[in-house]
Formats: sequence, C-alpha cells, structure tokens
Amino acid sequence: MAFGDELRSARTARKLTQSELGAGRYSASYVSLLESGQRQPSREMAWRFADLLKLNPQTVLGWIRTGPTDDGGALAAALQHAQNAWDLKDYALAASESEYVASLAREQSNSAIWWHFTNLQAEAYSALRRPDLAEETLTELLAHPLTGEWPELEATVLSALSVAKRATGALDEAITLARSAVAAASTLPDHSVTRLKCGFILVAALSVRGDYEEAWEEALPLTDLSTVPGMSSPTIGRAGWVVGNIAFRRGDVETGLAQHAIAAQHLTPHTDVGLWAHFNRASASARLLAGLSDDAVEQCLANADLGFRIAGTDSERSELLLAWAHLHSLRGDLGAAYALIEQVKDPEDLEFESAGLRERLLGQYHASVDAPAPARRHYLRAAKHYSDAGDPETASEVLNELLDTSL
Repeated sequence: MAFGDELRSARTARKLTQSELGAGRYSASYVSLLESGQRQPSREMAWRFADLLKLNPQTVLGWIRTGPTDDGGALAAALQHAQNAWDLKDYALAASESEYVASLAREQSNSAIWWHFTNLQAEAYSALRRPDLAEETLTELLAHPLTGEWPELEATVLSALSVAKRATGALDEAITLARSAVAAASTLPDHSVTRLKCGFILVAALSVRGDYEEAWEEALPLTDLSTVPGMSSPTIGRAGWVVGNIAFRRGDVETGLAQHAIAAQHLTPHTDVGLWAHFNRASASARLLAGLSDDAVEQCLANADLGFRIAGTDSERSELLLAWAHLHSLRGDLGAAYALIEQVKDPEDLEFESAGLRERLLGQYHASVDAPAPARRHYLRAAKHYSDAGDPETASEVLNELLDTSL
C-alpha cells in the first residue's frame, strides 16, 4: 500500500477526522492531499503522525516509498503549491506546503530555499494565530547557521519571535527580543525595510507594556519617513500607523489622528486589502483606548469589516467583534456589547490585548445588570491577565474600575 492508503487506514481505525489528524499543524485539505497520494510526507510529518496515531515511528516511516532523486522537479512543484496556498491566503495549507518544501530543500542541501520556506511556515502560523507553532519554527530558524551569517535574517527572526511573544502576553520577553532585533539590524542602512520593521516592533512591544515615553522616543525617528527619497508608500503608512498608536496611548489624540491620517493615505484597499483592514481595526482600537467613540471610529470598523470579509481569518473577525463591542460599551450600550462578545469564536485563541479587553468588557456588562459575582470574576481575570504580562498600570486601571462599580 502507498503512504496515503496506509495513513487513511490508520486514521479511520483510530476514528479520527482529517482535521483531528492534522491537530492544528496540518490542514484537513493537506491531509486529504497526502491520503490521495498528491503529496508525499517529510520524515518530520511521519513522526508527528505516528505520535497522533499511537504507532511506532519506524512503522509510519516505512510507509514512505522513496523513488530515484529527480533533477529538482519535485521541489519546483512543491514551491509552486506553497506559493499558491499563500497567495490564496489559505494559511493552514500554506504552512503544511511550506514545511514540505523545506523538507525537500533540506534533502537537496538547499539552505536558501529551506530558510525561506521555513520562515514562510512561521508566517503562516502567525496568520493563523498559532504563536506556539510560530515560536517553535522560528526557534529552529534562529539556530540555523545561515541566520547568524546575515544580519537581515537574524533581525527578521528575532522580530518575528518578539511578535509571537507579544501575542501571548510575554511582554518582557517580547521587548528583549525586539531590542535584540534592533541591535542585529543596526549595521543595515538607516532606512532599510528590515531595520525599520524592527523599530516598529520594538515601539509596539513597549507601548503594549505601558512604557509610553520610551516607546515615543523610539518612534520619533519614524515621523518624517515621507521626506526620505525613495521610501515606499506602504512603509510610510506603517510608520504613521505605529507613531499614531503610541501617540493615542500617551493621550496625544491630535498627533494620533494626524499620524493615522497619513497612514490612511498610504495603506489603501487597492494595494493590499488585508493590510488595509488590519490598519483600520488597529486605528479604531487605538482611538477607543483613547476614549473616542465618534463616527470616525465607526467608519474605521466598517472598513475593517469589509476588508476582513474579503481577506480575513476567524481570529481576525473575532477581534473585530470585540472592537465593535468596545465601541458600544463606550457609547453606553452594554447590552449590544455583550451580544457581540457572545459571537466571538474560540476566545482562547485571541491575542493578548483582545483577551484582556474581552474580560474587561464582560466585567462592565455584568456590573451594569447588577450581577456582582460574574462582574468581579471577569474584572479580576482581566487584572491578573495584565499583571502577569508585566503591565501593572493597566491592571491597576481595571481594579480601579472594579472599585468604582461598588460591587
């Protein structure tokens, strides 16, 4: 029997679906491709399937039929499959296809292709909101000799690890990694995209932890990128986005609005609808944190809603629901806010800030309907969430809000 037939037989014997066999790492569609013989597994995949199927790894490895080495045709085809999945924003399939490309590249001692597609695999996991798998993959990348040889590669991996840590609320580690990324990129030209991106990520990590003044100092060099000859429009837009975010957090609403207006001019749906949607949700969230609840906030959320319908994941749409709930809460309609929170799928998959916001909004709702026990429970969960992450200032704000309710 071929590998696919053996895999299907073992899976059905264990009464597992294709999705369950993938276990969040491999998409159901990729398992289907393996079972139909349209893809061949790597050794790493075989080991993981063996663990899930409770079989001896050597048994599963024995299902793989190795043929004569070709002239690169299999690798070329795999490259195309992975790129197509990424272009279609099927991130679950892209992660699986990229892992297979990397395994073929390793067999052919092609370090450059292995590095690129292992990095693409990590990016796909990040898009899927699986920071655990992203971190695992990035750690492997960081240990590769090629990464240490090139500052661009080292800075790229360190900054991506920082983002993964920030998503889980490990803010101290996120900041340390972001600083290391900035240091790794320090030998690159001042306005290289990699160096600027590392700066963006450091500012974001500092601001989420509440280190607003230090974040602002790091952000100041990013305020005049439009004057730099040859600077790309998306990079100028991202800079305005980052600078505006920290301005809002510092209470400088005027600067925040001005910088986000610059970002809006450069981040449009015509160039990248996904990036446009992300910016609009982030802009709305920053304004809401600053206490704004006007029509401009609602328009940002409507833009993000449209963008995520076209190019969004379930996690992104869930976080957008929370932003809408935050708007309703600020406008005093806590019932509408609660109804939106109830629509959030898989709340355990939310990123750090969204998870904390959810608990806080639930506390507000239960306080408004005179339900003291659940209100205290959610407020205390939110406070612990921020405190454990190294953000005592926000934790204190949540506890003060609880005290103000007189529950």
